[in-house]
Amino acid sequence: MRLISIVNVAIGMALLAPAPALAERLLITVGADALATARTAAAEDTGFEVLAADEDVAVLSIDEAALDALTEAMHAHHGRCGGFMVHESLADALDALDAPVAPADGPPVDYRLERPHVVRAVLPAIEPGQLLSTIEHLSGMKNRYYRSPTGAAASTWLRDRWRSFTTRADVTVELVDHGYPQRSVVLTIPGTTLADEVVIIGGHLDSIAPGGTGSDAPGADDDASGIATLTEVARALLASGVRPQRTLQFMAYAAEEVGLRGSLRIASDYRRRGVNVVGVLQLDMTNYQGSDRDIWLIADHTDAGQNAFLGRLIDAYVGATWAYDRCGYACSDHAAWTRHGFRASMPFEARFRDSNRAIHTRKDTLERSDHNVQHAVKFARLATAYAIELARADLPAVDATTRPGPGSSSRSPLPFVALAIAAFGLAFVLGNRMLRG
Repeated sequence: MRLISIVNVAIGMALLAPAPALAERLLITVGADALATARTAAAEDTGFEVLAADEDVAVLSIDEAALDALTEAMHAHHGRCGGFMVHESLADALDALDAPVAPADGPPVDYRLERPHVVRAVLPAIEPGQLLSTIEHLSGMKNRYYRSPTGAAASTWLRDRWRSFTTRADVTVELVDHGYPQRSVVLTIPGTTLADEVVIIGGHLDSIAPGGTGSDAPGADDDASGIATLTEVARALLASGVRPQRTLQFMAYAAEEVGLRGSLRIASDYRRRGVNVVGVLQLDMTNYQGSDRDIWLIADHTDAGQNAFLGRLIDAYVGATWAYDRCGYACSDHAAWTRHGFRASMPFEARFRDSNRAIHTRKDTLERSDHNVQHAVKFARLATAYAIELARADLPAVDATTRPGPGSSSRSPLPFVALAIAAFGLAFVLGNRMLRG
């Protein structure tokens, strides 16, 4: 562990404090470049402590009541959504000081593009109107704050919407409880031949603005746009009937804005259970085009191999321009998966410095994107291609009772039957005339 300093007294106090005091405090990590920002944001928190730090990351103990102020300070001064991680234990927080855990042992991922016929068959199923409708509904809520009634309602609404996409008994949708009103939502399409290998596409469901549970936080771009994008990908795939060889999961994470709490819980659980996650794609803000290129691949706290794969997918299937950028420590849920040793990527809507300045305010509405979803559709096309190629999805098989045999025509016999009937009728009429003549 590359520690510059450890405040042993503070750690000892944290470990020996009585349970009631611990219950009111949180252990978090922030980027070392944001340590002064965190200290200022938590100025009223007399228990603020720096427990440990290295040149990249600092471990802090703060009061939970300081979370909202910390979130806003991270956004205002560093442009990060979240910008910090909430940890379940001191050991976990200190572990974050080390370099990110390497991807799980096993063979390297095969990133060859082998299913262009499947991708091109499914892409026309993406409907901009459906994507727009989802953003409109989610941003029409007062807010989707993780502790608010509407934040909880957003979870159940999305669960029900995802369930409406198919009647398949093997496709499941569940709510994941993290201990606060809003829950994460997970849709699972089980794999066929490689079901124990998992591909994940996610985004965060919550929104935030000053005022907490009573705030006006439509969050149309941050991150109703990402949730709507992955929702439309799931709908298009299920409507097309594709069957992935690897298990495919869609995740709407709770409480990203206050420390990546939903995604960290899920990623930690997957690591503990040894779930074989092949890749993770994060969709956080997809509908505001603020830069000269369409898609920006976040290069820090992500997997370089999977990022290169995304670039090839864009070139092959999206027809968009793209480049690399950086967003800093814990800027979105991809960092939770990277933290726990999984390959993760985040394509972003703009160069980070050019991103939507209305987020975290009541002005984050569809008006910022001219009330259309043209930009988000590019991300839907990318995520669809990612799901099909990485999960190795196949088109539905033709029913054996109607599949033509070797050497036979694939045309329907009905036109030939109709022609035969017509010919027989004509012959009958002509025969009658000849007999009469």
